[in-house]
Amino acid sequence: MTNLRKFINRPKLLTMSEETRQSLNHLLADFPPGSLLPTRWLTSHGYADNLLPKYVAGGWLASAGYGVYRRTGAEPGWDEAVHALQQLLGLPLHVGGLSALDWAGFAHYLRPGPKPVLLFGPRRPPRWAATVVPRYPLQWRSDRLFVFESGASAKERCLVEVRPDRARHALRFASEERAFLELLDESPQRASVYEADAILAGLVRLRPARLQLLLGCCTSFKVKRLFLALAHRHQHPWLKHLDLDVVDLGKGKRVLLPGGKLDARFQITLPADLDAEFR
Repeated sequence: MTNLRKFINRPKLLTMSEETRQSLNHLLADFPPGSLLPTRWLTSHGYADNLLPKYVAGGWLASAGYGVYRRTGAEPGWDEAVHALQQLLGLPLHVGGLSALDWAGFAHYLRPGPKPVLLFGPRRPPRWAATVVPRYPLQWRSDRLFVFESGASAKERCLVEVRPDRARHALRFASEERAFLELLDESPQRASVYEADAILAGLVRLRPARLQLLLGCCTSFKVKRLFLALAHRHQHPWLKHLDLDVVDLGKGKRVLLPGGKLDARFQITLPADLDAEFR
């Protein structure tokens, strides 16, 4: 009788089909349609390789590229791709540069319509990031522009949590101060000085403490000189709170554009027609 009672009370062993169904229920509950799920994350969280083809055959998942699946029922947005990279894969990437300024409302009027989403970090994201959302391809940029102290927090690196319109997740963005310096790093090859100047005209509430920190950690003399030259054109109130005596601007002239006009104070050339461009 004792042995029979032990047998009756023994936990029920799941059959393979029940295991598959239980895992699927968790997946469907945790990730709504349109979610992007990297294969590496799925397999590391108990979704075995042999289960994934069953989920695809059942219509619950679809391949979204090599190394990533999509929850069926909706098309993913760029925010789902960024969430998968930042949160599921844990990659140290942030939305920055023109993309961060655009989603904050400072650049959308300059380039209307879909644009690439710029991700900054020490290493390239997986290849699927560039193609998984065709209207908003994710493009990688190195974060070499700044060197922070070892162990610096996200706040100390001027990174903030932002929930863009219609996004389901809070994502890691560059602050406006950092994003603008990242934009200047792309000038003039990938970013227009005219656009940068027009954006800076609207950045009336930048925080001097963040700017001071970033200028001290910035590795590019070009970026620091260009920022200060443009900032002095607009004379925003935050400018007078910066201590420029401790900012290393290097030596010698910097020619940003051939045939430009030299800013004598910061020894960098600006477009000669900068004042006329956005009248």
